[in-house]
Amino acid sequence: MEGKNYVQLVGYVGQDLKSSKNANGLRVAIRVATHFPMADAGEEKLYKTTWHNVVAWDLQAAYAEGHFVKGSRILVEGRLVYGTFLGKDGTKRFTAHVRADNLLNLDH
Repeated sequence: MEGKNYVQLVGYVGQDLKSSKNANGLRVAIRVATHFPMADAGEEKLYKTTWHNVVAWDLQAAYAEGHFVKGSRILVEGRLVYGTFLGKDGTKRFTAHVRADNLLNLDH
């Protein structure tokens, strides 16, 4: 049986998008906040917020630029991508992000 690397997030854009162009095309970085309900403390509902790094390329990046602003409620479908880089102090650092294959603004 094949494995599957699939991520689906429904959350909110947490900051302005960061766009760049390079030899690989248009790239947009999106910070997405999701909220998980925790046990109630009295009558107050508590939520744990998790932040996700999402990267979109080309057509999906262009869609994000035209349809997302800070606070937008969005759907992200994609896959987890892991990487490494050397920090300024020379130590190996690990990264993870969601490579967006499909994006949708849920506010419209």
